[in-house]
Amino acid sequence: MRRPSGLWCAAALLLAACAPRRSPHPLALVPPAPAAETRETTIANGFISLRLDVPSGGDARKPVVLSPIADHRRELLEAGIIVVWHRVNWEVLAPLVPPPPAVAAEPPGPSVGAWLLAAPTAKTVGQSYFGLINHDATSAIPAVLDYLTTLPEVDPSRIGIEGASTTGFIALEAVAHDPRLAAAVVASACGDYFGFLHRSNLAMAGKPLDLDPAYARRLRGEQPIAHPTRLTHAALLLLNGARDPAVPLACAKRTDVVLRAAYRRAGVPERYRAVVYPDYGHNLGPEARAEAAAWWARWLGAYR
Repeated sequence: MRRPSGLWCAAALLLAACAPRRSPHPLALVPPAPAAETRETTIANGFISLRLDVPSGGDARKPVVLSPIADHRRELLEAGIIVVWHRVNWEVLAPLVPPPPAVAAEPPGPSVGAWLLAAPTAKTVGQSYFGLINHDATSAIPAVLDYLTTLPEVDPSRIGIEGASTTGFIALEAVAHDPRLAAAVVASACGDYFGFLHRSNLAMAGKPLDLDPAYARRLRGEQPIAHPTRLTHAALLLLNGARDPAVPLACAKRTDVVLRAAYRRAGVPERYRAVVYPDYGHNLGPEARAEAAAWWARWLGAYR
């Protein structure tokens, strides 16, 4: 595992301080589907927590979907799919990181952006956000896949990933990084990071984007539309709302244009589909859920 940078150290200290008050993860609030075995474990020396729900019956080696979406869990299990939830435990790094030196408190200055994309200046808007996304996509998820492919119940040729919003960004970048992911459903996210930061109401909201050069170079290399051929190994479904102010339609359309062309050039246009829902914003409706179910049925061959 890579040595934690200052960003990860700060995240570790922050999360460690909040750990005693952490609420249970969303899956703890959802009862298991009938005839499914729930397993919990940690990997990477406790750095990653895993929960696996393994349906009984069906194929001896089952398809898997890495999914943070608690509402999808029951229908995936009923379809004979192993559902995996993971969490990166940044707080375990806290004992390894010396506390920062005490400094005199300064009055907070103006910031740019909102929520996780906020930054002290426009030069670094979204920098921490995309740093955490990249770590999850290129380090944590591959570690999860390393573990899953050792399990006798798992069919390593039928592993998928889904996500919405932040976890959608993670899923898209993970597909570009790891060819073991055979299929993906990505909702309310995009692969055009610069367009996203320029247009999103959580970032620059249409104001000019002028990033720090080093940050811009790193982001340009990480955004999925910069290397679309890295995704064509997977069957990819993109779902977006036309009225989404957080992930504006222009970002989704730019992603669609680039990826559609890449899949066509690769000779596998059937592996790619993008759907825009004109009446929805960031939170999509039952139509999107039905699209996802059909996608898993087609590409993981899982539905009984």
